[in-house]
Amino acid sequence: EAGGASADGDAEIEADFAGFEVPGCPECSEGMIKPDVVFFGDVVPEGRKQEAMEAVEGASGVLVVGSSLAVLSSFRLVDAAHRLGLPIAVVNVGETRAERSGITVTKVEEQAGPVLEALAAMPF
Repeated sequence: EAGGASADGDAEIEADFAGFEVPGCPECSEGMIKPDVVFFGDVVPEGRKQEAMEAVEGASGVLVVGSSLAVLSSFRLVDAAHRLGLPIAVVNVGETRAERSGITVTKVEEQAGPVLEALAAMPF
């Protein structure tokens, strides 16, 4: 369905992007401007991977929200939490790679938005 979003946020958009130009870097004039995020298919910078692993190693548990964990860079963190004996909670519609791998998770099989809204409204 055009304009509809799938569970992973992908959407079909009916628009003509033929005239769209990605802005170039104003400093080097060679690269393109991109936000400081890792897009699907891009390589996660080594420093960011290390920071994420250190965060897991220092955590008391891991919460996965809206991810199938299909990408190894995200699954690796959950696997590390599992090996460390940390509790893992997942809010996701559909089975995750963790579940398929036999990792025990506490699962909320719902869309992330309403679950997070309900949690945010709770008096802690």
